[in-house]
Amino acid sequence: MKTITFEQRLNYRLYTNIGCMILAIGLFAIVLFNKNFAYLMPMYSGALAGLFFASLALFFRNKKLKKNPNKMREMELLETDERNVLIIRVSYTIFTYVSIGILYISMLISGFFSETIFYTLLTLLCADLILILFIRHLVEKMY
Repeated sequence: MKTITFEQRLNYRLYTNIGCMILAIGLFAIVLFNKNFAYLMPMYSGALAGLFFASLALFFRNKKLKKNPNKMREMELLETDERNVLIIRVSYTIFTYVSIGILYISMLISGFFSETIFYTLLTLLCADLILILFIRHLVEKMY
């Protein structure tokens, strides 16, 4: 099984945090300066501010963690502990099945009320299933 070091994993997280902050700023600028999105401004402002500040907080947390070798080793042990890995794996598996089931039931019920919502949920369900297959294929290649 190929694994990456915890320090590399922290670097990936830092890059992801920076990417999310840039994405939030870019999308906020689009929403702010485009008159067509004026009605979406309150909702997008809150969502994008949340994305930005959550990414910023995680960036500083990971940066601080990277500077402290003892804390970094402690966190690595916590993340690689077999019990914690099993709990996370089982939780994600159950969440995936439940969320796909809820999405499927919502899709079926929405068909009685709105054809647009039905096709939107159907597309979302198909995209989720394709994404799961794609991720599984990637993970199988990695390990």
